[in-house]
Amino acid sequence: MSQNKPEAEIRLDKLNELKKLGINPYPNRTPSFHVIGEVRKKKEGEKTATVGRITAIREHGKSTFFDIEDPEEKLQVYFKLDEVGEKSYELLKLLDVGDYVWISGEMFITKAGELSLKAKEFQLLSKSLLPIPEGWHGLTDVETRYRSRSLDFKINKSTREIIKTRSNIISGIRDFLDRHGFIEITTPVLQPIPGGATARPFITHHNALDADFYLRVSDELYLKRLVVGGFERVYEIGPDFRNEGLSHMHNPEFTMCEFYWAYQTAEGLRGVTQKLVQELVEKTNGTLTIEYQGHKLDFSGDFVVKKYRDLIEEETGINIDTENDFKKLNAAVKAKKIEFKGQDIKVWSELVDELFKKTCRPKIVQPTFVIDYPIATAPLAKRYEDRPETAQKFQLIVAGGFELVNAYSELNDPLDQEARFREQMEMREEGWDEAQMLDENYIEALKFGMPPTAGWGMGIDRMTMILTNQYSIKEVIPFPTLKPIKNIGEEKTK
Repeated sequence: MSQNKPEAEIRLDKLNELKKLGINPYPNRTPSFHVIGEVRKKKEGEKTATVGRITAIREHGKSTFFDIEDPEEKLQVYFKLDEVGEKSYELLKLLDVGDYVWISGEMFITKAGELSLKAKEFQLLSKSLLPIPEGWHGLTDVETRYRSRSLDFKINKSTREIIKTRSNIISGIRDFLDRHGFIEITTPVLQPIPGGATARPFITHHNALDADFYLRVSDELYLKRLVVGGFERVYEIGPDFRNEGLSHMHNPEFTMCEFYWAYQTAEGLRGVTQKLVQELVEKTNGTLTIEYQGHKLDFSGDFVVKKYRDLIEEETGINIDTENDFKKLNAAVKAKKIEFKGQDIKVWSELVDELFKKTCRPKIVQPTFVIDYPIATAPLAKRYEDRPETAQKFQLIVAGGFELVNAYSELNDPLDQEARFREQMEMREEGWDEAQMLDENYIEALKFGMPPTAGWGMGIDRMTMILTNQYSIKEVIPFPTLKPIKNIGEEKTK
């Protein structure tokens, strides 16, 4: 085989040579084996077998050394011509870094003192046809890593560890909710009306039904239908979709956990939230005090509680109770020279929400429950009976603006809910395309009666960011949303 050929062609030649020799480069079965971690515990002279990916090949006359790895450990393997036989030893020339192999033999310690496996037999399990790109190890171009995520995980153990932590967080939430008597149910991703959150949806078309559907922005309205149907503690963990901008904290497709608990209140859920979050933090990091991007976060003890209106007044001097319509609030914001560049805000609820996000959230570092949001910003939440302009709602905010949890006492008055939906529709007509739509089917469900209920949502991705100390949400999503690269044919037609 010509060494002047590109590496990919050389590997393809080796593949064809293996086939000519009657060797299947992708066999159906793997002989029995132990993982490398178990093999490394065996004593010198003990027979064993293992599997792994070749990460290095070193030839020394009539001897060859391989380094092989599995997801957790690595091992040096020693091949000697006299031990494996000439025919088998020649086959080593057809193997490459990246190939997966099965090897049996006995453990020994080299002169350098390294525990190794002396090979007696080996079998190719999967032939690698592409080499690891030069310079990939230590690659700092995150865009390239995200576009070649399989390779990123294969090479970088640290990226695998982040995703394993994410999985453990999801398992921890499931365990907590199951212990509290909840059941997990899956609700539709394709919805005729997107509801449950103030967000811009993605639209898709169902060919067989000849109808447009939306990718869900939230699981809320369907989970509450289940509460109406008698499932009084129900949750779902799954993807939601919001057609919004990308940032280090936003991905259009993200994972949420939502639960709904009959006969519970938002105030009661604060205690539940604190216990769950503290459990996740301690299980993940072994302590309740962690570092996040230069912040020392202390999750021990009771979390701070602050009122939404008080935070805005403390930071801006604006009283949102008196500046209670768009014109008044907009004038007050302008007087304070607070700007929202690139945003065309037309309604009070959007303006007060953006004001809070810009001036207050970035300054909240330690775990803080922000409570008592304006009812206009929470169209699905219950009002306080003695303060009808205030919603029984809280958010858990931490680390300079991370909204980890959003929860409230659910509105179960169908007439009030219908009126709120109609107010939202008016806001849409005024130009706020994130306002919610009227869902008559949901209103009908409420009319059959829903018990007093509290609802709760946590962004899995953001929780993982905090617990793994990652600045970008893309690092904690296995396959983050990226702008597609146009293929060569499309480029040439332009």
